[in-house]
Amino acid sequence: MKEETPRSGKDPQSVHGLNSNQPQNNNRNEDEEPVESVPLYKNFKVTIPLFIVVIGIAIGSWNWYLGMRDYISTDDAYVDANRVSVSAKILGRVDSLMTDEGDTVREGETLVKIDDTDLRAQEAQARAALALAEESISLAKVSLDKAQTDFQRTSTQFKENIVPKEQFDNTQSELESARARYNIAVAQVGTARAQLGVIESQIKNTVIQSPMSGVISKRWILPGDVVQPGQPIFSIYDLDNLWITANLEETNLAALHVNDSVEVSIDSYPNRKFTGTVFQIGSNTASQFSLIPPNNASGNFTKVTQRVPVKISIYQVVNRNQDPVQLLPGMSAEVKVKVH
Repeated sequence: MKEETPRSGKDPQSVHGLNSNQPQNNNRNEDEEPVESVPLYKNFKVTIPLFIVVIGIAIGSWNWYLGMRDYISTDDAYVDANRVSVSAKILGRVDSLMTDEGDTVREGETLVKIDDTDLRAQEAQARAALALAEESISLAKVSLDKAQTDFQRTSTQFKENIVPKEQFDNTQSELESARARYNIAVAQVGTARAQLGVIESQIKNTVIQSPMSGVISKRWILPGDVVQPGQPIFSIYDLDNLWITANLEETNLAALHVNDSVEVSIDSYPNRKFTGTVFQIGSNTASQFSLIPPNNASGNFTKVTQRVPVKISIYQVVNRNQDPVQLLPGMSAEVKVKVH
């Protein structure tokens, strides 16, 4: 008889071998745990980078603390300078402007000329009035001399009983009247001279000169405009004398002193270094000169930390490969004051 072969057509040994290897594969899968089941603190791919990040943050925070604990810093600071507003002293029409915005001017340089036609006419009238008053003095002086002569003659005749007392009294009254007219004429001369002086002073005010050297930063009017007394025409800044005005919180004033060193950063020149020193600490808070000063007497009072203006001198640290910068009033700045 022939032996029947298995219907599956597979070798029994191969089948046996496959069955013998299957338990080994099951044991290997049981030893290897899936990634999701591994605890986070055992997953070195996560813990090591996280540990490095934490160490970096700690080191950076410590360095920041060491660098900031001895400093008072603020970004509420700006470049400041002396400023003067050139204004008119009299009412008049602007005849011509001798300069414009951006021009550099010197002290005493003519900036504005106001039309003086009317004032010149008033000057001529005042001079004529003065001349008339001076002539009135001459006439009054002649009358006074005649009255004195008549009084002396009448007085002598009255003592000798040549003229009656009535005539003596009349000459005496005439002398007093002549003296009064003379004094009035002298006073009129003084009034005419004073009036002429006022007009001449107004004529001088038609020519406006620069009160200081600097740069014209703003022009407020144009030729032909009629200006009022006190109306600004130009604003001039002295760019040769600049400083930093920093508004520091009032809670930092206890550690602040004059001559403290300062590190300054100008927003317009972020790659440049500036240094300075504190040379003046404000005597009041900035809010006291605001448009509407705070009134803390009301019932709904809210406490707000006030800021005190501090003036800081500024010096540029110039390198050989860097050109000097041009600082302008109003530029934003950041300051770090080194406190003791």
